[in-house]
Amino acid sequence: MTKKIPTTIKDQDLLTQRRGEIIDVATRLFLERGFHKTSIRDIARACPFNLASLYMYVTSKEDILFLVAQQLIDEKAKAMAAVEVSEDDPAGSFRTALRSYCRIVHRYRPHIRLLYRELDVLSPPRREIVMASLSTVTDVFEQIVRKGIAKGVFGEVEPKLVALNALFLCHLWSLHTRALRSITQNVDEFFDMQSDIMLQGLLKRGVKAAAEKGSKAKRGAGVAGMQSSVL
Repeated sequence: MTKKIPTTIKDQDLLTQRRGEIIDVATRLFLERGFHKTSIRDIARACPFNLASLYMYVTSKEDILFLVAQQLIDEKAKAMAAVEVSEDDPAGSFRTALRSYCRIVHRYRPHIRLLYRELDVLSPPRREIVMASLSTVTDVFEQIVRKGIAKGVFGEVEPKLVALNALFLCHLWSLHTRALRSITQNVDEFFDMQSDIMLQGLLKRGVKAAAEKGSKAKRGAGVAGMQSSVL
């Protein structure tokens, strides 16, 4: 989709490098000053090349904002495509998918904050591309939940709603960083807490009890191992 943004650069490696630099600078400035209060000249001044050169890679501020969105879209798609959905372990697959998306959110926190704030700046067709990209995440969660229900591991829940819940729970890490500081500042701990909360609502009662028993046994074995190593 970045190919729709006009450029006079033929060298794809140079194009990728320079646009990456523009994305980094613009994301920071847009968040600090706001999209409308940041000029394309401001962005050029903060880049390692001049204004004339910048116009070789983009034609407008909206192009730059869309580049930010496209980078996030591409990385989300790669991460979720790599998630292996196990037929035999829906709960494990759910944790894997949630972990993958939490890590993308952690890595691209500024992108996500910016797009929540400035999405309406994009033209309707580009805005639609960004919104449609959410399905690369939610489709994976929906697939896992449907398999879990069919296998009798998950209760009768609405898969799409669960998928959207998973998406937005991960986004909390980007959007409410300050509020979360008193709870955890570690993305892996955040992931563990969120996955436990979601699975408590997904797992059937008998399965939930077995999972809790197994989890306690693992924790007990870990503590025993620590004690024996100390002794």
